[in-house]
Parts: sequence; C-alpha cells; structure tokens
Amino acid sequence: MYQEEKPIKQVINDLLDTYKLTGKIDELKLWNNWEEIVGVLIAKNTGKILLKGHTLIIQVSSAPMKNELYYHRSVILQKVNTFFKKEIVKDIYIK
Repeated sequence: MYQEEKPIKQVINDLLDTYKLTGKIDELKLWNNWEEIVGVLIAKNTGKILLKGHTLIIQVSSAPMKNELYYHRSVILQKVNTFFKKEIVKDIYIK
C-alpha cells in the first residue's frame, strides 16, 4: 500500500524534474549570484542573463564589453559551472 519512504530532498528534486522546473531554479540562482560569480565589473556591465537549456545568454549594451566577454567565455563558463558544482552551461552566447 505504501511505497518506501524517501528523503524530502529527493522528493522535491523529483517534483522539480517532473515539472521541468530545475532549469528555472538554476537560472534564478545564477541571476541572484551573478556578481559573486563573475565579479562586480562584469556584473555592472551586463544586462539580461538567460539560461536556455545549457546555453547562457548574456546581454551587453557596450561593444567593448561584449568583445571582452567574448574572449573570456571559457573563463565565465568555468566559473558558472564551478559555482553550481555541476555542468549547467555548455555554451555562452553574448548579444
């Protein structure tokens, strides 16, 4: 009649996976911790940050900053994945 008991953490993770909310939770966590992940200078000069699947989309209004971020994509990718302790970003698109 009853299934085996599961830890609450596993139940919540199962619900998030079932309703496909894990990506949105990761995106919110990324947005809230963006300054800590990339530093104050980059955080102040970036606009919208979106996580679409495993692609991080960073909106930048300044052409020089866009160029600088383009050359530092691999560093940003590594910092984000290190922060999350898992590979949530595989590619970065800067617009």
